[in-house]
Amino acid sequence: MDQKFRFFNIAPFSPGREAELAKDMIEYQQRTGNDIVLYSLTLHPEGYPAREKSMYLVESYRKLKAELAGSQVRLGVLLQSVLGHWIRQDKKIESWTRTINIDGEAVRFCPFDPDFQAYITEYVTLLAKEKPVFMLGDDDIRTFSPKAECFCPLHTAEFNRRAGTNYTSDEFREAVRSCKVGDEIFTVFERLRRDTVNGVAALIRRAIDSVDPSIPAGSCMPGWEVSTNGEVAKAFAGKHPPLMRLCNSGYLESSPKDLPRLVCSTQAIRAAYEDIPTVLDESDTFPHNLYSRASISFHAKLCSSIMSGLNGAKVWFVNAHRNNYPISRNYTDILAKHRHFYQTLAQEAADSRPCGAVVPCHRNFPNWHPTDTSERFVIPLSWGQVIFGTFGIPFYCSFERKGDSIVTLAGEAVVNRLTEEELRTILSGRVLIDGHAALAISKRGFDDLTAVRAEAVDFFFNGEIDTENGQPYRLSSRRSTVPRFTLLNPAAEVLTNFYYAPSVASTETEITAPATVFYRNRLGGLVCTCAYHMEVLAWDIYNEARKDWLLKVLDRLNGGKFPFAVLNTQNVMALARRKADGSTILAVFNLNFDPLKQLDIRCAVQPEKTELLGADGVWREAQTAFAGDVLTVKTALQCYELAVLKIR
Repeated sequence: MDQKFRFFNIAPFSPGREAELAKDMIEYQQRTGNDIVLYSLTLHPEGYPAREKSMYLVESYRKLKAELAGSQVRLGVLLQSVLGHWIRQDKKIESWTRTINIDGEAVRFCPFDPDFQAYITEYVTLLAKEKPVFMLGDDDIRTFSPKAECFCPLHTAEFNRRAGTNYTSDEFREAVRSCKVGDEIFTVFERLRRDTVNGVAALIRRAIDSVDPSIPAGSCMPGWEVSTNGEVAKAFAGKHPPLMRLCNSGYLESSPKDLPRLVCSTQAIRAAYEDIPTVLDESDTFPHNLYSRASISFHAKLCSSIMSGLNGAKVWFVNAHRNNYPISRNYTDILAKHRHFYQTLAQEAADSRPCGAVVPCHRNFPNWHPTDTSERFVIPLSWGQVIFGTFGIPFYCSFERKGDSIVTLAGEAVVNRLTEEELRTILSGRVLIDGHAALAISKRGFDDLTAVRAEAVDFFFNGEIDTENGQPYRLSSRRSTVPRFTLLNPAAEVLTNFYYAPSVASTETEITAPATVFYRNRLGGLVCTCAYHMEVLAWDIYNEARKDWLLKVLDRLNGGKFPFAVLNTQNVMALARRKADGSTILAVFNLNFDPLKQLDIRCAVQPEKTELLGADGVWREAQTAFAGDVLTVKTALQCYELAVLKIR
């Protein structure tokens, strides 16, 4: 498959400085090879009359387009802030209908208002006549600002028509606030909410098509409405293949250790929208400087997104000036240095599939409510986010419930979002279950398939020990946070036990409960249930012995050595993809503040050949050594640096 990684660079609105901006964007294109630039134009009405602003923006676009004439830059538009990200603050505004949020506050202009619709149509039509190469809708096209909307008279009337009610706006708000998931009020409001957002996208698409249907358009997913943005992307697309920018940013990063969380979110959303052909990374550096995101982490996140199946990125203001200040050229430098690297990696990703341990995704949001905007395809504190992304174990988020990979369950919420059929399917395969997931499995009556009854009760223990070799593992007792296990079937195999000792010097110990249990159940599944869980205190959850325990567990579940594991004893994230020819693309990220002098990778099979992807996008044979089962790759990685290997 030929898959080019597409960059969409947003250019800041620069009235009166179009010539300077054009010079910046020409330099950006020449250095990075990326030619699509979207001029950021705020569509939401401001001032009175609002149309004065729109004409001002269109005129600036024309000036920038003229300045770019003869260059290789292809100019498009970011329809930035269509509905608005904030409340109206103008001294005088249009008398159009305002949105009313669930607390009764007047916020933005309502997209049901005919005059506002006419304004949007007129403005988009004017821009379409300028022949932009692409038009991208912003992420404020949503029904949260950030509270649920809309309860204005127009929406109230439409809700009453659909539901057969006769509510006032205040009664409508109260009905939605007190409704239950799945009841009629919830169902009608949820459909109305979706239709409102889709309607804005469709309105913009009709305006574009009235001028030139060949102009493509796409959407930016907001942090809300993650589960419904596919409809918006398709409404924007019209006859074109849909394009969607994900909401997977990491503004104001605090640590490289945050990256696995972003990767889990990225992988889950990509898996949910596998029918959208072009999905962009939100590589935004907001507020567009190194105080928010370093260029080295900007690069790492881009590469992690490519490894997660994304095939494009929306970047902000790269190589531009904002007011009198240049955006750090560090961003330009790293894009220029890796311009071919991204394309090679994207091609390899397109010709492969993710592999490793599975973190299950879900589309079931049983707790979602119009007053709660926290729906996500993957539950936080997963094995991928907390453990694998630190211990160098390849993982990926997926909606598959059983396959060639080990499926992992962490936390009660994950188990409770699975149907009985899904849970039974998972337990018929190879599965790793943490202590809190085990509690939910027992409560739901599936513990006959794990041979473990898990209970949240106090019990004494101050150590965990391996039954085979006496290896101790740290896991401090914290009242009720670690569940107590009771074996339900003598056929179960206990790998580790909890024990109690009167003191650290005592030679007398008492086994108090199983801690890690393997069981081959009646469905043919091989299940490992461990009391160790994702909310264990930091000094117990991360240490060398626990990593050895994890590898031992994964090997048993795998029926042989787990294919790849990075052995370096510091924060390392590994992402892997398997190609049809049997080779593996392995990306290793150093997420520790200390550099790595070399990579030590445990392999199930001795590699025939190992190649390292250079910054220039060319594969070269890596300097390696192999002893026992460890592949040593002689490449150093500074904090947040990554290496991409092809292992045959």
